[in-house]
Amino acid sequence: MNAIVKWGLGAAVLGGGAAAWYYWPGSNTGSMTTFSTVEVVRDNFVNKVQATGTLEPQELVDVGAQVTGEIKEFGVDLAGNRVDYGSEVKAGQLLARIDDTIVELDIKRAEASVAQAKAQILTANANISQAEVNKKKADRDLERARKLGVGDALSQMDFDQYLTQAENAAASLESAQAQLANAEAQLQSANAMLESELRNRDYTRITTPVDGTIVVRQVNVGQTVVSNMSATTLFLVARDLRKMQIWASVNEADIAKVHAGQEVRYTVDALPNESFTGVVNKIRPNATMSSNVVTYIVEVDIENPDRKLLPYMSANANFIVKEVKDCLMVPEAAFDFRPTKEQVDPAFADKVRRPGPRPAEGEAPAAERPESAADGEPAMVWVKKGDKVAPVRVLRGESDGTRSIVTPLPGETLEAGDMLVTGVRTVSAVAAKGGQQQGGLFGMNGPKRRQRGAGGVEAKPGQNANAHPGGPPM
Repeated sequence: MNAIVKWGLGAAVLGGGAAAWYYWPGSNTGSMTTFSTVEVVRDNFVNKVQATGTLEPQELVDVGAQVTGEIKEFGVDLAGNRVDYGSEVKAGQLLARIDDTIVELDIKRAEASVAQAKAQILTANANISQAEVNKKKADRDLERARKLGVGDALSQMDFDQYLTQAENAAASLESAQAQLANAEAQLQSANAMLESELRNRDYTRITTPVDGTIVVRQVNVGQTVVSNMSATTLFLVARDLRKMQIWASVNEADIAKVHAGQEVRYTVDALPNESFTGVVNKIRPNATMSSNVVTYIVEVDIENPDRKLLPYMSANANFIVKEVKDCLMVPEAAFDFRPTKEQVDPAFADKVRRPGPRPAEGEAPAAERPESAADGEPAMVWVKKGDKVAPVRVLRGESDGTRSIVTPLPGETLEAGDMLVTGVRTVSAVAAKGGQQQGGLFGMNGPKRRQRGAGGVEAKPGQNANAHPGGPPM
């Protein structure tokens, strides 16, 4: 019986020692390496240029005033309401009316000038008739004097007098004719002035030249409009808000990637869960510079059939440079990994041997570089095979800065879901087995040391707010 007890005690001591060695902190200090991996995914690749801009009406008509006066009233829109922001209007529809009192007075003055010019024409015609009569009489008298001749019956003085009368009559006729031409010119001037004043009366009625929507109203009833060298803007009318544009600012570093007809995908802050598309119309050649950054305005035509997009919304535009559907994509970090010889699966040792630059000590030779292809640059990635890695030769294509398109070379296999190695990290053997064990003998965790504190609302987690603070009582 004593022998059995001794053997039992011995076994217990040996088992406890082994457990203490395994679980006691500081023991089992061995370490092992594990691979950091990323997953191969199959997704749509999009290379794009990002820019911000604002939504603008595709055609905006500036309605101004050409006469000076006070705004007396506004017109009505298609719904019968007073013209205001957002009103729908038709071409020729009254938007506002300017006081036309002064214009009406100018029209009366112009009409009086026309009447005066017409009277002057009548007077000139009468003067011409009188001058013609006088000229005919003077011509007859001169003709008789010539037949009679200078002699005893007709002195030289009398003959010269008849000649002078004939010449004066001809000059008077020419003067009357000139007065008629002047009167006719004054009539034309008066008619032009009258036409101008009548047009000014029309200008007191502010109408829209196109069908559309009023985007901006810049005047109120009672406000005085002062017309000067440039017409004063009263209203801005968008011809058709179902067709709009984005004016996007594109950096000069990216402008070469943008061209007319290019697809653009954009979002607006007001509708964050919706995406819209448009087409590049043109690139404005006049650049702007701000803080030494040069940008170009790119006009993007967009459709707005339900008119949910409003003018001057902010837009986040993506100019699609290239898009590849359903392609294998690999994170960039996978191309930088270089395993050591010991980490490569022996079954693939021959695959990674090639003549070329001598690899660094302890590093496996790189893959044999095949001839370049038009759709990518030859590269190699490493697939995790248990505790080893295996090489896969690929063509590395377009990159968005985070991931690259890859195409396995003939004879290679790479599928979505494969884990590619990006690096190696070292962990302790205990952690590798499932987590570091903290505690004392036999793996039992000792009681947690309570932190000292004042208790109450400032007590730390695990403290009793009513417990006496640690340390000797004061």
